[in-house]
Amino acid sequence: MILNTDSYLVLRQHSQQMLDFAVLVCTAAPQLKHALAAHDADPLTFVAKNASFPQSEVPYSTEKRSLSGYTTVLGANLVLSVFSYFETYFFSAFDETIAFHGGKEGIEGIIRRQLRDRNHSPQVTQALSGLRTRYNPQRADRYRNYSDILANAKVVWPSERFMLYGLKQSLSNRPKWKSVHIPELARDIFDVDVSDHESNRFDLIRLERNKIAHGKNLSHDLRKAVDVSYFLRNFALKIDTAIVKNFFMIERYVH
Repeated sequence: MILNTDSYLVLRQHSQQMLDFAVLVCTAAPQLKHALAAHDADPLTFVAKNASFPQSEVPYSTEKRSLSGYTTVLGANLVLSVFSYFETYFFSAFDETIAFHGGKEGIEGIIRRQLRDRNHSPQVTQALSGLRTRYNPQRADRYRNYSDILANAKVVWPSERFMLYGLKQSLSNRPKWKSVHIPELARDIFDVDVSDHESNRFDLIRLERNKIAHGKNLSHDLRKAVDVSYFLRNFALKIDTAIVKNFFMIERYVH
């Protein structure tokens, strides 16, 4: 039984790595600040060398400068990273769903098989004929009776015939999708019950991410950034649960 998409597992791993890194920095930075203060008092005090970057003209000046306000810089980068992970997750999950059903050709074939005309019994044929008429409210009981007759028949309804067009539009518009479309796409494609609160919270996070990405705001409260990470991962899990439940079923052998 499939519990999650591969796309979600990647998101979960990357998000956790970013949170782990934030924990590491918040543990290491105060230790470094303490060591540098001790080093200033006694130059023989050990302070680890940074092998990845050249030494500053004034030893440890970069580290000392960065220790002021490092948490807000870390918060901004956390928001930037986890939002990108979430955005990548959603679009990858859509691609994974299509691939699960054999790609574009495979899923179109499934829908076409479902939409093919079938031979029906005389009773079903008569009921179908009774529904092929202009709607008249005074005949509602008759329409309801015909619909009851067709309840267990393999009939393709007009609304179902639009599915193929909807699929083609989704595949065609896939390269144009942006993060702003995600709540709507989650509702319309994956039938996720996205609440207004979730949609509004997502939009606020997206706008904040844009400010950071465009250089308009290079700092963010770290505690709030951690909360953003948890929200996006839970939102992704909600979407992923709906995808696995509703779309990850083998359908290619259904008649």
